[in-house]
Amino acid sequence: MDCSIIVPCFNEEQALPLLVRRIADLREHWDWSSELVLVDDGSRDDTWLTIQRLRETHPFIVPVRHAGNRGIVAGWRSALAAASGRHVALLDADLQYRPEDLPALREKLRESMADVVQGARVSEPNRTPLRRLMTAGLSLLLNLLFGMHLKDNKSGFLLCRREVLADVLETRFRYRNFTHFIAVAIHARGYRIAQVPVVFDPRAAGESFIKNPWRFALRSLLDFPPALWEFRLAPRGRKD
Repeated sequence: MDCSIIVPCFNEEQALPLLVRRIADLREHWDWSSELVLVDDGSRDDTWLTIQRLRETHPFIVPVRHAGNRGIVAGWRSALAAASGRHVALLDADLQYRPEDLPALREKLRESMADVVQGARVSEPNRTPLRRLMTAGLSLLLNLLFGMHLKDNKSGFLLCRREVLADVLETRFRYRNFTHFIAVAIHARGYRIAQVPVVFDPRAAGESFIKNPWRFALRSLLDFPPALWEFRLAPRGRKD
């Protein structure tokens, strides 16, 4: 298996049918063999039932279930344990990142010397000016504090070898919003990052888990002290 596409899901029953259909279309034209690992992270709706029904007609789906909500990092770890691909791609269930961009990430990984390719958001038509300002400010802060020069360092749309992701997910602390620090962790471990411009679409279905942007931003700021210690002051090298 060339690639395992990993998608954590929390209350995503409405988005899943379209996600699976678009992945199925991608698989018909992509020259990489792939599977779709769907992790139900303790959803309160019919996400798990939807995954089971979709798997009946789409055998490339690998279902994983958490009894309770454990967070996105736990979802990635569980998916990685169930995945069989030599490479892994991280994708969101809400389709704000386009599955159709995965071949571009793969091509960048092939032609560059990078260990990880990240989809960098260059167009965000659904974001308000305030959200864009907050995003830009947080990105600037991350670049300054952690010695990076990335255009979009908070994107969770990634493609890499499975052992790279496994290494990056070995953290000393539990983070509230680790997606904001995944590029930081990759950089601190000594892996090389390349970026590909991608469009960030409006959510395809369902509701965003970010109800209050200010509270979400504050929670992210609370992650900075442990992140500074782990990734800046006392970093460990990559595992080869």
